[in-house]
Amino acid sequence: MKSINLLPLCLLALTLSACIETPRPALVEQQSRDLYDLDTDGVITARDLCLTTPDGSVINNDGCESSTTVEKQASRVVMFEFDKHTLTTYESERLAKMVNAVKHYQDARIYLIGDTSPEGSDAYNHELAKKRAAEITRIIVAQGINEQQITSQVYFESNMIPNAIRGREHRLVAVAKWQESGIEKAWHIFSTEKVAKPKPSKATGI
Repeated sequence: MKSINLLPLCLLALTLSACIETPRPALVEQQSRDLYDLDTDGVITARDLCLTTPDGSVINNDGCESSTTVEKQASRVVMFEFDKHTLTTYESERLAKMVNAVKHYQDARIYLIGDTSPEGSDAYNHELAKKRAAEITRIIVAQGINEQQITSQVYFESNMIPNAIRGREHRLVAVAKWQESGIEKAWHIFSTEKVAKPKPSKATGI
């Protein structure tokens, strides 16, 4: 029987094994920037300066909501007794409620629209309407509103009063206007043309 020399086979096996490379583990690169968007406003957390922006707001590049200024308006109908220019306690309290609601706005304006009933002469009613406006002005100033913030307008027969307001009798209408800062809302698919092109706000009572 012939003997087999195993030495060459062993050397060949060692040579082949040396040619096979062991796979190296993949390098996991540490992320130095936070790419999450915690408040889902479209700005990654790494450069988001405002992490709690309200939903639906217009967002700037820093991830903060954009502010806007909204004009507000409210009205109060002040009732007088017949041929009187002073207020009852009830009407004084109602007027004070409106004044207290707007007096902390430095840009607030109050417009007084005085009117009278058809009884009496035009000249008499004109003077009565002026007295009513002056009385309301005095009360408002006493409650902390600067007189320069108040504008009076007296309606009487020769002023060509529109028919829509001719029904007012023994009244004075106080209209307050002021501005408030708010958050600008973003347009979305459910927005309407009224949102894109807002109409002037109607007067609301306080």
